[in-house]
Amino acid sequence: MASTNLFDKVYGIVGADLLEVFGGSGTGKSTFAYMVAIDALNQGKSVFWLDSERNIAEVPQSEKLRYIYTPRFDEIMNYARNLPKADVYVLDSLGYPVLSQYAEASMDEKGRMLLKAVSLTQYLKIATYRNGALAIVTNQPISSFGKPDVSEEELRPFGDKSIYGYKEIWRTHLIEQSPSKTISEVRAWRSRRFGRGKPLFRITISDRVSVEPLS
Repeated sequence: MASTNLFDKVYGIVGADLLEVFGGSGTGKSTFAYMVAIDALNQGKSVFWLDSERNIAEVPQSEKLRYIYTPRFDEIMNYARNLPKADVYVLDSLGYPVLSQYAEASMDEKGRMLLKAVSLTQYLKIATYRNGALAIVTNQPISSFGKPDVSEEELRPFGDKSIYGYKEIWRTHLIEQSPSKTISEVRAWRSRRFGRGKPLFRITISDRVSVEPLS
């Protein structure tokens, strides 16, 4: 069940621009993007969803939703170059398709892939500008391996050169997890409106799913 006016709340903060939501696995990134998209669909808005991981078990059937699944980074780039008109764009997620090829790439190829991630951000930014749309990109943090003095909160999103294209960057944090319930918070990480760490939304996943504003 989508939280009423969730799209309006997020759009009121981000506007016609890019939002990156990053965090560890299982902290609610995909769920948050999904709930924003569902609320937009319920308002009659159109959604273009580019899925690289299949984190959402059930994709809603709607004439206003165009859903595409591909784990291939080259195909994601091709779709990004030719984005259709929409009110909401979702890329879930950026990190996985890049990382899956990044591990076996040469040094030159790795550099090109990271530059392509920046280009992908620009394609989305142009689409939001042209269509007055909101774009949500989910992502993973960089690995903490070899960074013993860096706290989890200080870890940046993977492919962090692209962060300058996002108007807002938020991070998900796991608050509570049990066999029957998961609770996470979405907090500001790099924001033009909020200080780092400010709680913005609470995600509750149990027999139903809800996302509630905290500010």
